[in-house]
Amino acid sequence: MKNGTIMFLVKLVSKKRNYFSIGRDYSNNLSIVVHSDTLFSAICNNFRKLYGKIELEKFLKEIRQHETEKSRLRISSSFHYIDVYKNNKITDTIFFVPRPLIRFPFTAEAQDYLDKNPKIFKKIDFISLEVANKLKENKQIDFSQYHILGRRYLVANEDLKKLGLDQFLSLLKDSNLNLEKIERIIRNKISIYEILDEQKVRIDRKTHESEPFMWSKLKLLISSYYLNEVERIDYKLVPGYYFIFDSSQLSPEINSKLRASITFIIDEGIGGRRSSGCGLVDDVEFIKLDNSFPYFDLFDSKDAGMFMNLSLVHPKLEDMKDIKFFNIFGRSGYIYSFETTSERFNDIKFIEEGSLFEKKVRGSFIQVASDEFISKHHEVFKNGIGFYLNLGILEVE
Repeated sequence: MKNGTIMFLVKLVSKKRNYFSIGRDYSNNLSIVVHSDTLFSAICNNFRKLYGKIELEKFLKEIRQHETEKSRLRISSSFHYIDVYKNNKITDTIFFVPRPLIRFPFTAEAQDYLDKNPKIFKKIDFISLEVANKLKENKQIDFSQYHILGRRYLVANEDLKKLGLDQFLSLLKDSNLNLEKIERIIRNKISIYEILDEQKVRIDRKTHESEPFMWSKLKLLISSYYLNEVERIDYKLVPGYYFIFDSSQLSPEINSKLRASITFIIDEGIGGRRSSGCGLVDDVEFIKLDNSFPYFDLFDSKDAGMFMNLSLVHPKLEDMKDIKFFNIFGRSGYIYSFETTSERFNDIKFIEEGSLFEKKVRGSFIQVASDEFISKHHEVFKNGIGFYLNLGILEVE
């Protein structure tokens, strides 16, 4: 696997097991994204359960020892996808990535709609890979109320065709129709997730006293609707999480153990509250990314242009000049270890997903445990290695 780049897209399939508690984002809301450091930690914990502490330390040494070279393991954060079923048969999948803060090349009609409804676009947090591909190819993008799923996801005309909703685009030119009613029907039929709040009681780590708190969890939602075309077609949209990893520089033996550790997410889950059923998935699917994947060039392209990070990135100081636009993402909390779960790790700052880079920044692994913890137990690393998507030549806002 050392000859050439080999990447895999991993689908965490959630049909019945569809609750997640990933943690808090910068606004203290429940995180929608499974960040790359969380994903890396889950994989490492699984690696240790399967192969032991010594093998995990060998694995960590292998992926960290060549700091000046291309990283031997790159992992993206985990974002949503939607499997599209027609009459109970899967026909397509739509993948989403963060929305970059750029000036989108909208068509004249789309720009007119945006000017009249500016708040709608500001709520969008994710775009489909089809939209990202149009940005890279410098193609104009359509935008209307039908191009938004779940209020936060922007899709292209090609995506609407997969969903059977492209037929509604022609209605935009008919001023006699009540488009708001039609749009509301579609919006109520298609949802990707919802946030549920429950009141719980916890024991304080220091005082050991009970205290009430609100616990939030994310539930992935399956959407169903039907359309009458030549005949009735029943649609079902099943969302899940996916991520991409590149382990081309690792040996076949380590790659085999890495894949087994990823597959073990089925049993071990990811994120918090797993004892309450959160973070568990029904299956793990590996899809090899090559030229047969329609958006392969977005990840493998060597073209010039702007790069958007799909992972948290911890750059060196000298790398900051290559970052065009960025948001800071802070991490703090407790170490999850076989030895203890009551030790805090050192606070750390990352470049958040969706930032724009003028060239790819390698990033780094960061040791976040205290000297005392290391002397008693082991080192603890946060993954700040960059994983990027090429967006081509862009006009930055």
